[in-house]
Amino acid sequence: MDRSSQNTLAQQFAAMHNPKDLLMLCNAFDGGSAHALSTNPHAKAIASASYAVALVLGTQDEALTLEENLRGVKPIVAAGVKEGKPVTIDLQDGYGAQLPRAIEEVIKMGAVGCNIEDFSREKGGLYSVEEAAARIKLAKEAAAKCGVPDFVVNARTDALFQEKDGGMDVVIQRGKAYLAAGATTVFVWGGPGGRGTSSEEIKRLVMEFDGMLNMALHPGEGYLKKDEIQALGVARVSMGPGPYLAVMHAFSGLIDSIL
Repeated sequence: MDRSSQNTLAQQFAAMHNPKDLLMLCNAFDGGSAHALSTNPHAKAIASASYAVALVLGTQDEALTLEENLRGVKPIVAAGVKEGKPVTIDLQDGYGAQLPRAIEEVIKMGAVGCNIEDFSREKGGLYSVEEAAARIKLAKEAAAKCGVPDFVVNARTDALFQEKDGGMDVVIQRGKAYLAAGATTVFVWGGPGGRGTSSEEIKRLVMEFDGMLNMALHPGEGYLKKDEIQALGVARVSMGPGPYLAVMHAFSGLIDSIL
């Protein structure tokens, strides 16, 4: 794919982030799952999930290196490129000083977007608002140098469960800074404990971010369903490692039934 065509695909992907028409992203974890998604007519785009990619590679999310992540997502991007669908890659925190290279490598593969977190694994804590916003700008600049200036950045903030004080006010401050720095959407994550966000909190985030909010979709009782999220005016929903965990649960059941 030439860079002009790739940037056109990035523009199309950016346009899919519309609060009036919820973008649903199922997250692939290997080439097979990406093929299933890319050939599904209902799937507009494909996302990876670093947690799931790490487990497929036999490691843990917190230990996943840039090189391992790139190796793991290569068949995911290839599946999307083959079907002409946008692919966005979970780049965790951007791997410190390796962020420009991470962007360059996924663009070389054919990706048109990425997910970047504001929790630094090197520091063991959140980047400052200023540092995190600067890293989003850096990612956009790196993409522009590669010929894809409309590369889509989904900026994840972990402030909701990392900050002891501030709560939603801190999340909003960070989210606005990230959007101003060039992010297309802000992903507000409730943390590994699943703190989640209430409907009232989502309404506030939608208002503050003009709808450019990414939420995690959790199947099951007690969580908002697709239609409910759509009604709140959210631009984008993703499932993270959910599809991988569901597949592994089914696989375990199959093993039990055989053995």
